[in-house]
Parts: sequence; C-alpha cells; structure tokens
Amino acid sequence: MTERPYWIAVGIVGWGAIVLYKSAELPQFDQHAHIGPGFMSTAVGVGLVVLGLMLALQIRRGVSFEEQGAEDISDTHSVSYKALGLTALACALPMLTMPKLGFVITCTGCFVLIAAAFKSNRWAMNAVLGFGFSLLCWWLFSKLGVQLGGLLPVWGK
Repeated sequence: MTERPYWIAVGIVGWGAIVLYKSAELPQFDQHAHIGPGFMSTAVGVGLVVLGLMLALQIRRGVSFEEQGAEDISDTHSVSYKALGLTALACALPMLTMPKLGFVITCTGCFVLIAAAFKSNRWAMNAVLGFGFSLLCWWLFSKLGVQLGGLLPVWGK
C-alpha cells in the first residue's frame, strides 16, 4: 500500500482556516464600494478550504501524484541559494524599509534584488527601471485615492 499524503490537504485546509479566521476581523461589505476589505481575503480562504477538501478526496480515491516532466528541467540542476536568498531579502525588504524609505525606494530595492536573483548584472539599469515602475505605481495609486505615504519620505517629500 502506498503512502497517501493527506498532510498536504490538511495543510491547505489549515491555511484556508487561518485566512478565514483573520479575514473575519475585517468588514466584508462597505457602503461606498459595496465590497469591504475582508471580502477578497474571505474568498481566498474559502477557496483554499474547498481546494484542500477536493485534494483530500482525490487522495482518498487513490489518485497518484507524480512529478510532471518539463522541457527545461534536468536532474543535475541544483538549487541556487544565492537566488533564493536574494528573493527572500526582496520579500522582507518592505517590512524593514517601507516606513523610513517609502514606497518608491522600497519597491526599487525589491525590483533590483529580484532582477539580481534572475542573474541580471545590470544594477544601474535595474535601479532606473525599478524606480520608474515604482514611481508610476505610486502615482497611479495616488490618483485612485490610495494613500501610500509621501513620494520620498527620506528627502522630506
């Protein structure tokens, strides 16, 4: 008898339950937009629970989960811990720098780190492109009324 990985389904259902628990703290509906901030997270939580239950049903039925082949995958390929570290740093950067440096500079740093994780060595070009994209996003969000803070808090703007 083969081992059935019910732990995967339990993990997905558990993650969905956590999302549902935390989204219950947020208003689901709003008078202005009719959809509150908790609506989407509740939908994601419900989706995770349903997908986890569907996965458990498939496991119970004996569906095997085999690794799928891909064109560019080789058995000799190893994990790039440098890329993994740069990506993890890019994910942590907003928590560390957003209040002090603001949205634009923080997102520029994230862009540069992710580009480096994808083996781009053009640091200056990545910084310019990241700054441009971040500035555009900040401007568009400000036009939508989303407050992301000052343009460049570091320089008092």
